[in-house]
Amino acid sequence: FYTIWFIYFIGAGAGLMVIGSLAGMAKQSMGELAFLAVAILAVGNAAGRIVAGILSDKVGRRVTLVIMLIFQAILMLISVPVVGAEKASPVLIVLLATFIGFNYGTNLSLFPSLTKDHWGLKHFGINYGIVFTAWGLGGFIMGRLSQMLIARTGSYTSSFITAAVLLMVGAALTLTLKGKKELEEASLNAEKISV
Repeated sequence: FYTIWFIYFIGAGAGLMVIGSLAGMAKQSMGELAFLAVAILAVGNAAGRIVAGILSDKVGRRVTLVIMLIFQAILMLISVPVVGAEKASPVLIVLLATFIGFNYGTNLSLFPSLTKDHWGLKHFGINYGIVFTAWGLGGFIMGRLSQMLIARTGSYTSSFITAAVLLMVGAALTLTLKGKKELEEASLNAEKISV
């Protein structure tokens, strides 16, 4: 539980950390058209949920989550020179917003499935409700951390690097989770022991 919760905290928190800064970054480079970056981020977010759901059913939750966390970390590192530029390219800002939104959306598809895989459907509502607290706390704490780093350094660089490092930690932690087959085997062994 704690591992899943912490990975969700990192994945959602890193996404919300950037989403909170995106409007300001877009306004600097796009002026009046900044709303487009936020709107396209929302489209990416929806697409990420669908693609992650399909992919996780085909290759597994762990593999999908590792791919998405590493991809998000790479996007954070790519963002550093883009947002640090004097005049950031509006096209690059929109592309980054789309893919960051895409990866953020994957969290909201993968973690309900992980919760179901680990604890079943019997108490799914309460179980996922408890796991989902990671989303709220991740957004609050990582958003606040981002604001503090930006205020201290005057740039987004340290915020993006911090998010990238945490995302890599999340990817490493994901490798420690049991896969669906391992969970099913453990459940069968538990049933045999209780019989």
